[in-house]
Amino acid sequence: MMEERYGKLALANIMTSIWFGDWDRYEEIMKEVPESVKAELSFHSFYKRDEVQLWHDNHFFIPGDHFVSPYFSSYTKNGEDEDARRHDLLCLIGLYEKTGFLYPLEKDRFPDHFGSLTAFLSSVIKEEIKAEQEGDSEYLKQLEELEADVLRQYIQPVIQPMLEKAEEKVKHSFFKEFIGFYAELMSEDWVDAA
Repeated sequence: MMEERYGKLALANIMTSIWFGDWDRYEEIMKEVPESVKAELSFHSFYKRDEVQLWHDNHFFIPGDHFVSPYFSSYTKNGEDEDARRHDLLCLIGLYEKTGFLYPLEKDRFPDHFGSLTAFLSSVIKEEIKAEQEGDSEYLKQLEELEADVLRQYIQPVIQPMLEKAEEKVKHSFFKEFIGFYAELMSEDWVDAA
């Protein structure tokens, strides 16, 4: 169980660094990843820093022909309206404040950025590891529920619309593979892995 949590933490950190375009952090993490695991990360074989850095900006930062929004509030869930998305965003901000999660502000990103959401999952998993090590099963259960809620409320409902946008706009193989990997990993299996 603990090994799976450490694996999820490593994956969450890798995905966060990619969403934010933090290539120094990505390379630092990947140095520690065993070759057998790197082979499972289909996107990594396409990693060439200069290209990836340029295409990251084209795909996730600079609006244009290849832009795919990295913000969950850019996508509608089941035809909801602007007010419902605004409410979701306010709830997310409240959740971050309640847990003391300030990472998006530190990185100068909005709270609903997929990098922020994935970084939040990473912080929750760190707390799960600590709770498990301390034998605090009640807190561990609360954290697992929080992790599942974030996935179900903020990530999973917008994965399909994001994939559809990415299908038509993402050109670089690293990001094509990454987005597919992220979508698959953030499915129901993510919660079940813990």
